[in-house]
Amino acid sequence: MVSEVLKSCMLKGFLLDKEILELFSSLTNEDAKKVVEIISGLCIEEKVITKNLFVKYFDKLETSYLLKGCGTNILNFFKEVGYNKNNAVKKEENEEITGKIRLISAPAFPQKKIEVKDFVKHFRSRYEIIRSFLENKNLDNLSSIRKIGEERSNYTIIAAVVNKKITKNKNLFIEVEDLTGNIFVLVNQNKKEVFEKARELLEDDIVAFSASGNREILFANDIIFPEAVLEEKKYGILDEYVAFTSDFHAGSKMFLEKNLLKFVRWLNGCGDDEKQNEIAKKVKYLFIVGDNIDGVGHMPGQERLLIEKTTTGQYEIVEKILNQIRKDIKIIMCPGQHDSVWVGEPQPIIGERWAPGLHKINNLLLVPNPAMVEIDDSFKILMYHGASINRFIDEIPAIRTMYGHDRPTLVVKEMVKRRHLAPVHGLMDYIPCEKGDSLVIKDIPDIIATGDQHRAEVSNYNNILLIASSCWQSTTPFEEKVGNNPDPCKVPLFNLKTREVKILDFSDEIKENSSHKNDNKIFCEDGKKVQESNDVVEVKNGR
Repeated sequence: MVSEVLKSCMLKGFLLDKEILELFSSLTNEDAKKVVEIISGLCIEEKVITKNLFVKYFDKLETSYLLKGCGTNILNFFKEVGYNKNNAVKKEENEEITGKIRLISAPAFPQKKIEVKDFVKHFRSRYEIIRSFLENKNLDNLSSIRKIGEERSNYTIIAAVVNKKITKNKNLFIEVEDLTGNIFVLVNQNKKEVFEKARELLEDDIVAFSASGNREILFANDIIFPEAVLEEKKYGILDEYVAFTSDFHAGSKMFLEKNLLKFVRWLNGCGDDEKQNEIAKKVKYLFIVGDNIDGVGHMPGQERLLIEKTTTGQYEIVEKILNQIRKDIKIIMCPGQHDSVWVGEPQPIIGERWAPGLHKINNLLLVPNPAMVEIDDSFKILMYHGASINRFIDEIPAIRTMYGHDRPTLVVKEMVKRRHLAPVHGLMDYIPCEKGDSLVIKDIPDIIATGDQHRAEVSNYNNILLIASSCWQSTTPFEEKVGNNPDPCKVPLFNLKTREVKILDFSDEIKENSSHKNDNKIFCEDGKKVQESNDVVEVKNGR
């Protein structure tokens, strides 16, 4: 085991001294790998890890999300180097339900050279786990491709889409494969329901085909997506709110800082209206879903659009704003493609090198993108900035032609259907991880929160609440070029007890001809306005 530990450490760029290495003898192989992962996540500058170093990096270890939920053996290991979690555990047991955060999944890409075998492992892992989702649907006549015979019969196969074509007769001709081989599936245009499902298929989608035929060709009778479904909606015990936002783009000339500060003042209950202040006091969580800064060098000529031309300076702007939020609100923040992290997904947390001030904010939890967070011991919230949303729009004609970029939750529904955040190879930057494809939706969340499209929208699919966040940036030249239609300064607010959704509006005063002329709206979970109300929903001019 010692040689394996040393090898793992070398791959992650550090070595262990003799005293630390001896401590590994009390661990199992699995626990040893976890400890190496935790040490790697501390981003220790020194190349040789000694026992004394943990005194210097105690604060990082204390706040490490990787250490949360670890077993006794791992905690004893770090206890030997001076870390004692007993007090923290005792305090947590005495806390109320509110304000509790647990990080359920936080994928991290390996610190090593990526090889072909890593991509093979990535796709094999994806296939096997999505196959297990489909097998749980009790499919009839389930078979692998290799076992399909020469005689015509009925089969159900679970396969990945290789490519699809339109035939001369306007039917769909789809090549698919599983771990045993490949075959062609024909979808007749006269089977309208099946044909519509087939039109939505993307390359690398993994679905089940119910079909008849033989090893030469199969004729589809149905297509079954893996679909994430919650049996019932969850309701919280406490009357408290969760706010969702994203896409600050701090540092941009189009950054709407004054409007964002209106929202901060509202959160702090500093308004003139007591009814508004009462609602604000019930906000216990704030999710910030990526693109926290505008970044540097993301597009040609971007420097002309920046008022702050360094990422460190841009993060200082974010730090100053977050420090103004009252401290009993738990803030959870993930990165997006404009943040100073690796653009390939999964993205690591925003690093201390670029944003040291963020790491000092006690009520801020920095998480990777994507990440699954549980609050109040009940609601599971999947955070994903949503870089793949544009790719889905490009590839699905019905969404592209009818809605464009105006309905982001329609795209998230497609992710839920596929149980994958970005299925198409080559259209997204991603990094194969040691534990398989980290963009598969393994655990079913209660809420999926996304950003990227700069438009607030709320809907419900299979009892999963889909919340798309707005932005704090006015329309950029790039967005005009690609057809984005931003609707800034809107904040979805979700009540955990009643599941009521409010859309708060912190934009400047609305003109008479504006499409946002209707005030005081309450939305149900499909995003439709269901009633007029005197409750505060759209906050105008910070009042």
